[in-house]
Amino acid sequence: MQQVNQTVYALLFLVMVLASFFHMQAPVLGLAVLIILPPVKHQFAAIKMAGVFAVLFIPAMLGLIAGYQNSTYLIFKDFYYFSIPILFTLAGIMLARRIDVELFLKTVVIAGVLVSILVTGISISYMGVGALTDPYSAHYAIGIVGTPAPPIAFACLLFTWKFDVRLFQHNLFRLFLGINGFGIYMFASRTYLIITLCFVLLLIADRVKRVWVFPVIFLLGLFVIVVPFITVSVSSDSTFLNKIMGSFNEVSVGNFNTEQDINLRYHGYESFMAFKGYLDGGLRDWVFGGLGKLIDLKTFVHLGEDADFQYIPVLHNGWLYILVKTGAVGVLVYLSIFFGLIVTKWRSYADVQGKPVIRIFSALIIGCVLSLVLTNYIVTAFFNMEMSIVMVLLGYSYLNVHVLMHKLKIRQQVAEFQLAGLNI
Repeated sequence: MQQVNQTVYALLFLVMVLASFFHMQAPVLGLAVLIILPPVKHQFAAIKMAGVFAVLFIPAMLGLIAGYQNSTYLIFKDFYYFSIPILFTLAGIMLARRIDVELFLKTVVIAGVLVSILVTGISISYMGVGALTDPYSAHYAIGIVGTPAPPIAFACLLFTWKFDVRLFQHNLFRLFLGINGFGIYMFASRTYLIITLCFVLLLIADRVKRVWVFPVIFLLGLFVIVVPFITVSVSSDSTFLNKIMGSFNEVSVGNFNTEQDINLRYHGYESFMAFKGYLDGGLRDWVFGGLGKLIDLKTFVHLGEDADFQYIPVLHNGWLYILVKTGAVGVLVYLSIFFGLIVTKWRSYADVQGKPVIRIFSALIIGCVLSLVLTNYIVTAFFNMEMSIVMVLLGYSYLNVHVLMHKLKIRQQVAEFQLAGLNI
């Protein structure tokens, strides 16, 4: 019966990932809630572990201090977005109580394989076999679909290999690694490339001397702050390489005047107007933001099918979204919690004497946090249904690290007690 329940929850998680590939918000949310709810009365210990992530909701509540007079609909809409990281990390925490480690990691890998096959098949159906040599054009043609399941599966395979944890036979391991690697290639997504690099760099990061950890974290924080103001000139070539090189140019913050500049660098323009609107507010807005606040673009911008907008409720830059809606308090809370996770879990990841499974989940936590922190700057990762698998993996890994370390501590205490009894 226990095995059947595990299989059911693994299937629910797998379907949720596939639904997120097509950006089907209602099914993804419904499946996450289904994973969390039954039976709640036996899961209070796990729910308490989600407390550190529930703190993320406090800035949203404080955002009502300055935003209570805004549109009720827009306030609830912002509450919805700020609940997303809590919902999915809680779903991951509950899955950690319901699915064992081996089955969960295998499900993540299979999800990556299925998504890789999906994106390849859909790309070929749109562009023919030419999609295999020009995946960026294929990705652009098929529109907004995707989930970072391939880079996440790729990371799980690499870290289990590093710590000699066998999920699959050698031939299957190589096959699944290759399929997920090809899936990353077929997505031709700068966001997914960042996620992949975060995990790949972690593979060797534990060999770096501890003295470098805090300088690296400081430089990463500085990078997040400074990047918006960097502009890189590139040609208008539509190749994926030029898109990568032009990423700084597209998102660089600036008050662009011409319609062409606004459209080419829309992310940077909306960020500039959001930051300007934030500075134009009073002390209350600076500290607590304003839930339900709209960003005035000062011009009409074509953002959807036959739709022009002057006022927008959501930004592509998730850090500025947090700043505008929850003020400096919100940004500090997010940075404190997530960089705190990096610092605390780095110790268990870099501990060469630690148990492999603890080191694996510590690495996955750090990789997920880095992925969310960096891609939040581009695609509001904390509040994006597309990134649900990253947040679920974060929650699952978080609970497992704490449970495993608690069990290890209990065993050590029992061993010390028994040794003390022998000495007496």
